[in-house]
Amino acid sequence: MKPTEFVKVNSQFWGEHLKEAAGHLPVSHRTELPGPMLFPRMMVLTETPDWNILELVGLSREYRSLEVRRQKAAGVEEYFGIGDGRTVVANLQGQNWFKDATITTDAGKSALEQRFPGTANMLGDVAAGPADELLRFAPGNYSTFDRALLVHTAGESLRAHWVFFALAIHRSEPADKYLDFLRNYSNASPHLDPIGTVSLPVDPAVLKADAFESTYLAHGLQDSTVDEFLDKHESILLSAFDATKLIRQPALGDLHPDFILERADGSHVVGRLELPVVDTVNGKKRRRVFRTPVQDSATELARSAEYLANPENRSQVKSKYDVDITDPRQLVIVASQETVTPAPGVEIIDYDTILRIHLAATA
Repeated sequence: MKPTEFVKVNSQFWGEHLKEAAGHLPVSHRTELPGPMLFPRMMVLTETPDWNILELVGLSREYRSLEVRRQKAAGVEEYFGIGDGRTVVANLQGQNWFKDATITTDAGKSALEQRFPGTANMLGDVAAGPADELLRFAPGNYSTFDRALLVHTAGESLRAHWVFFALAIHRSEPADKYLDFLRNYSNASPHLDPIGTVSLPVDPAVLKADAFESTYLAHGLQDSTVDEFLDKHESILLSAFDATKLIRQPALGDLHPDFILERADGSHVVGRLELPVVDTVNGKKRRRVFRTPVQDSATELARSAEYLANPENRSQVKSKYDVDITDPRQLVIVASQETVTPAPGVEIIDYDTILRIHLAATA
């Protein structure tokens, strides 16, 4: 299937499918749904030499026509950030379906339990193992990730990504067979739980807050300063990270990470927003641009951790911000539709995943 055919088939199917679901389920069946229904807002279509990949991203309180983003990647491994391990959690042969599931290494599962306790309500069926690679694809297969949490670990690096809906299909598969697959998969799903949507048992008031929108949906994001972003999303960050305190743009000598979170267990997270927010430098506003995504932020966070390893520096921080920080986690928040490369010692999470963990914690 050519990439142009892949775009055409997905645009046709998802446009009709989601529009139909939004047209009657939240109205005629609202009392039968577990809670409010959420929809994606962007369709990311990725072309590799051997694979076509679809992913739906964005968490929206209402359905709107999906915007389309087309991109290229060197391979399916690059897209999913898999790596070249010798042992694998899920060896994908033939057709594979993961629905309301978590795919993780044993190390990733342990990290989730410790770092994101709210995920306990969203793990679903767990595929885990003592592996150093998460997924391995084979030619000719369909691999579907339907509301799945993917947790990659590489040494001390962690990448957590909640997939609303993603599908990888070998380019050798014809368009008509792919369309039949989508229709059959959709028809096999419960009527009140159509693919590409999620209904959650949460208070609708939680979703009415202005902060409930993915970074993709926040069209004014590029005009927001770091402080404005943190002010708007503070409650969600506190909830997702089981934190009790947020310190905005602390001064660590000449270093200025975007925030520090103090968690309920007394541990800390030093974080940076790798988002197109606005930095104010010498009174001038400038939108953030990263020449080497994640690596730039990882370097800055490593310097912050090194600063906090000094007892005298730590004492000054405690005196100024009333936090005693030892061995903090290093975190980078990325845009939900970005493909990223892990960096040593750094936790990477996208904003849609933070929203999903927040909703799980409040359910």
